[in-house]
Amino acid sequence: MREGWEERPLSEVCQFDPPKAEVRGILGETDLVSFVPMAELGILERQTRSNEARPLRDVYKGYTYFADGDVLLAKITPCFENGKLGIARGLRNCAGFGSSEFMVLRPGPDITAEYLFYFLSRDEFREAGMPVMTGAVGHKRVPKEWVQSTSIPLPPLAEQERVVAILDEAFDAIAAATANAEKNVDNARELFEQGLRIGFTSLTDSEQLTLQEVATTFARGKSKHRPRNDPSLYGGPYPFIQTGNVREAERYIVSCDQSYNEKGLSQSRLWPTGTVCITIAANIAETAILGIDACFPDSVIGIIVDPGRTTSEYVEYVLRFFRERIRAMGKGSAQDNINLGTFETTKLPFPSLEEQEKLVKRLDLLAAFSKELEKGFDAKLMALAELKQSLLARAFSGALTVGHGDDAPHTPSLRAEGEATQGRRTGGGSLRRSAPRDDGGKGAPRDDGGKGASRDGAGEGTPPENQPPIPTIPAAAKRSAGTQGPRTDG
Repeated sequence: MREGWEERPLSEVCQFDPPKAEVRGILGETDLVSFVPMAELGILERQTRSNEARPLRDVYKGYTYFADGDVLLAKITPCFENGKLGIARGLRNCAGFGSSEFMVLRPGPDITAEYLFYFLSRDEFREAGMPVMTGAVGHKRVPKEWVQSTSIPLPPLAEQERVVAILDEAFDAIAAATANAEKNVDNARELFEQGLRIGFTSLTDSEQLTLQEVATTFARGKSKHRPRNDPSLYGGPYPFIQTGNVREAERYIVSCDQSYNEKGLSQSRLWPTGTVCITIAANIAETAILGIDACFPDSVIGIIVDPGRTTSEYVEYVLRFFRERIRAMGKGSAQDNINLGTFETTKLPFPSLEEQEKLVKRLDLLAAFSKELEKGFDAKLMALAELKQSLLARAFSGALTVGHGDDAPHTPSLRAEGEATQGRRTGGGSLRRSAPRDDGGKGAPRDDGGKGASRDGAGEGTPPENQPPIPTIPAAAKRSAGTQGPRTDG
């Protein structure tokens, strides 16, 4: 650890779950306060979103209290694991209430809210907390005692501000690069969809036929036994797929996680490799082609094509093109669904076999190209996420600010900005902010209002209007992190 840094448990530098009684002496029953449900707490978003205000009397009981500058940490699964976390800012009357599943950490005089936020943002913190979560399945929570006992490397305040400034600059650039890569992933997918549209809208002169007219078999799957999850049906050599397998397949279904035994097969049907599957319930109009012989239930229609009229690949593509039209036919019931009757009068384009083969080849090439692009951008997204964690690891080891001493340029004091911009409320006065003390943290008010406001625009992740599509990581962050940053050549 760097000279001048120390390890301290969070319980010594933060007050946990400050008492809501402190707001009673400031606000009246009808005064408005911000309300932040769990859905509004972002995933690793520094500033919490607060779009709703409620009278104090409506939220005082049953909800968690917090004030401007407090750090909110989701403690329940899966929100904790997903990184739901943020700093309360801009609250109505400087006070807020929210989900009972929030754990509130109020920074003391020795730590800034931003430095604490970045510490809690680390994958390492969440990964260490997951094994100690307690409670019933689906309702597990990370214990407050574990968070309180977690040690944080703590440099002087000026050093914390330098760490935050470097991370802010780097993370802003990473956010812009991430947004660009995500857009490129969407563009790669749209490239194929556009090719699909062009391919099938050009078939205006083709013969229009129903699926029954181009198939030797067109029927729903079979699973007669009730209950369908009877264990006596499973554990044999016959693959059993369901709607989820069709949705998740990359065109061909080549494996599954369930199988029928002889008893299971006797109440179902084994469909041959090459069967086109289309879902008619739960996940409407999803399609795939069997790459193995398999059984499926009546929530899936099977199409065994007539090889003299069409191919499995062409039928899967044409169904994919008409997916939204087919889904629209299933609207109007309590649960969207379609059935065999949906296709009785639905005409689809079927040109000559030669034209079908040419179109399938073009779409196959476009699909492969689109998929390669998508994989490349997905890899870039993964590299950017790893870069963030690498920067955080270096930040809390002390390595990030080596060479960024007191004489190095850095942002203005976060604490000073906090005093200037936070803590105001209508009618004068502000909430008292208690900080941990040697006597157990029972309520000494903080001199600075405890706001620790961020520098202007920090953490928003929004690039300037003239920002290039994929910006490089700032030079200061590169030097400190020892990385070349993501490539920007697409």
